[in-house]
Amino acid sequence: MGRYIKASDVVEVITSPEFQGILREKGLNKPSISERTARRWLAGLGWRYGKMKKGMYIDGHEREDVVEYRRGFVSRWKEYERRFQEWDNDGNELPRPTGFPIADRLIPVTHDESTFYQNDQRETMWAHESDKATPRPKGDGQSIMVSDFLTPDWGRLHDGDK
Repeated sequence: MGRYIKASDVVEVITSPEFQGILREKGLNKPSISERTARRWLAGLGWRYGKMKKGMYIDGHEREDVVEYRRGFVSRWKEYERRFQEWDNDGNELPRPTGFPIADRLIPVTHDESTFYQNDQRETMWAHESDKATPRPKGDGQSIMVSDFLTPDWGRLHDGDK
């Protein structure tokens, strides 16, 4: 990305020695402008301040190999689901699956995770009205993932020391 512009950037350009030299050549004396004037100039030049337009996310979830893997996973899950031990919303055990030896019964173990990113991406910026949304990768900067494994019967899985 790196295409952010602030009204204070415009003020800085106007007060720069290089730009002041250009103004002097034109016979103008404008040592500085206010940030409010810079915002008006930006708006007059077709720039708008607001939330950044989002382009498409790029993550490859529609790739043929990924779609095929998902189909196979769903098919396997439906088979496994017949062997799951289940509980109702109040935590009461539902009748155990029948037709399978005890060793063939399954208890689903789910994975819960949250990811926290080092840098939140800027949501608002000055952008020219002709700017188009650009694709961007998911996530930005370093991250840390916090995860846990859960079962309906035992709750959080742990090593017994806690």
